[in-house]
Amino acid sequence: MIPLIIESDDESIIIQYLTDKYYLQNLVSQVRPIENSIGLPAIKYLIDRAKFTHPEKSTAVFLIRDGHLITPAGQNALLKTLEESRINEQFIIIAPNHHLLLETIVSRCQVVSLPKTTPAPLNQSAIRNFISFLKSPSDSVTGSDEILASNPKETLKQIINGLKQANRNLPTTKRVRIISLALECLSDLDGNINPKLAMDHFLLQSGKIIRKPAKMNPDHA
Repeated sequence: MIPLIIESDDESIIIQYLTDKYYLQNLVSQVRPIENSIGLPAIKYLIDRAKFTHPEKSTAVFLIRDGHLITPAGQNALLKTLEESRINEQFIIIAPNHHLLLETIVSRCQVVSLPKTTPAPLNQSAIRNFISFLKSPSDSVTGSDEILASNPKETLKQIINGLKQANRNLPTTKRVRIISLALECLSDLDGNINPKLAMDHFLLQSGKIIRKPAKMNPDHA
């Protein structure tokens, strides 16, 4: 299949696209940057994985996140694999802008630019209730059943959008960590992870982040 470059800097939109196209369901292997770079060894590992057949997948998906961080040597090593990709495998490179990749990479791929969505108006009350809910360890444990019984993916998306827009209810570092956990949970719900375990993990870890005291500035101790 023609390799894809998914062009977007919005993680939630990217995950939604990958989910809707069943790419996450058929994911065989993925690489992420280490210390802000994707080196040649990581690309070689992905290439080696692609040499094997994967009959359990309708289409074997190989994913490179933050592809703009692939080193020039890594991109050059990837060229032949992209050019000779088989009909039952799909290579996907995610990058905020395809112009950040070598032109030789771009010429072998189809660029899919994902439109930015306008976030729904922030429900400040809902975010305050969510934060208050997480402050109680017992509520964090029992809350996953309630969320799973309704629409867990939509609830997680609302939490993500709400926390992205919130500016006073929670310190920035805590918001970023909870958003990351929510995105991870969304990905788990689309995979083979037990939904109950995925949601419990999200709520318990988010609760720990909420309840952890903020570090005091030594100058004010």
